[in-house]
Parts: sequence; structure tokens; C-alpha cells
Amino acid sequence: EEVGVKAFNPREAAATLQAWMVSHPDFAGSALVWILVGLLLLAIGLLVLVFSEVRVVLVVRDQDFRTDMSKGGYMNTTDKVAELEQREQDTVAARPYLTAGSVIVQFVACICILKPLCDVLDIIGLPSGNCFLTVAFGSFVGAVTTTTFVMSLCWSCTRGWAALVLLLIAVSGDLLCPTGSPFLVVIWLCSSGAAFFYYFLWLPEQGDPPSWCQSIGPIKPSMDPVEWHKAAQSATKAGLADLKDASASIPGIRSIV
Repeated sequence: EEVGVKAFNPREAAATLQAWMVSHPDFAGSALVWILVGLLLLAIGLLVLVFSEVRVVLVVRDQDFRTDMSKGGYMNTTDKVAELEQREQDTVAARPYLTAGSVIVQFVACICILKPLCDVLDIIGLPSGNCFLTVAFGSFVGAVTTTTFVMSLCWSCTRGWAALVLLLIAVSGDLLCPTGSPFLVVIWLCSSGAAFFYYFLWLPEQGDPPSWCQSIGPIKPSMDPVEWHKAAQSATKAGLADLKDASASIPGIRSIV
């Protein structure tokens, strides 16, 4: 123990926190609000992510089935098939933006959940000068690893190699980043970013990618606001078409759209 440095006493810290809460009765309620808001945002972000990924998985599986049928000579491309393929493209057009939006929502949610921790550290007298930066970075890592883990689960039965890459990114981040070592964190950021870019963005654009390079649908968002508008229109159009088809199968209801 260094001279002049007081050792951390958990009982004293608990007593200090309890005394603070007694003198500031609104602190517990404020912390609870932050946590509940964070949990709500986290649930919304995960629901959007799962809905988006499952929908793309179903589209890709249908496309794989038609490709196999065409190669076997059991199906020919017709106007109806072309119309179906266009509707599928419209369905998955908004996927990159939904994924990016989900990551942002999860990032904000984790900050909301962990924000009261900085207040607690300040109350009990522990160093908390860079607490918010630590919480922000931890929230970013948590959002990325959670997103890649969920995506790996969704694609595990359809794109095995792609799911493995996503799973390795998620697991390596969960193992290396909590160590608190800046060197390991930088290694994870660089290696995971490079692996994601190489496998999902660069390699598929080559003329003849290897068989282990598996597409998981559109994943690269555009920075052009015009493309955002087109993606939103396409997704809305496809959603209304799906709703119309679904309502037509309900007895007594011809269509609700």
C-alpha cells in the first residue's frame, strides 16, 4: 500500500452511499429512471435488429431455393418471379439502416444504464474523472458485440461461415475489452474492423469470391440522403404489399390495405 493512499473500504463506501441516499431521497428514483429508460431502449434496439435480420434471412433462404431449382432445371424465370425478386429487394433495402440504427439505440441504452454508476463512484469518493468516457466506450463495445452476436445466431443455419466470423468478432470483444488493457482493446478494434470489412464488404465485390465468402444481404449503408429516402420508400412499399397479402388470407377480409 502506497504512503498517503487510503485503501478502499467497501463497508465505508456502502455507509457513505446510504447516508447520501438518505439526505438525497430523489437520487434512487433518478437512477432507477435512467436504468428503466436504458432497458426500454435496449429492448427496442434488439427487437428492431432481430426483426430486420430474420426478415433478410427468410428472403435469402427463398433466393437460395429458387437458385437451386433453376440450376436443376425445375424452374424458369418468369415475370412473376422477377416481380417477386424486386419485392424482395425492396424488403431488404432498409436493412443496413435498421442495423446501424439498432447499434446506435443500444449504445445510448447502455450509457443510460451505466450512467448512475459514475454518480455512485463520485459519491463514495472513488476517482471518476474519466468515468463517462469509460462508460461510453464500454457501451460502444457492448452494442457492437451484442449486434454481431445476434446476427450470428440469426444466420447460423443459413450462412455458417459468415455466422462464424460474426461470432468471433462478438466473443473476442467480450473477452479482450473487459481486461481494461488499451493494447488489447486497440488490437480488437483494428482486427475486428479489418475482418468485417474484408469478409463482408471487400471480398464479395471481387469477381469470383471463394465459396466460404457468404453473402448475408445488403449490409453497407449509403451516406447519400437520397438513398435513405429510396430505401424507406422501398421498405414501406414492400411492407404494405406483405400486409395486403396477409390480410387477403383472413376469412371474411379481402384486404385491409
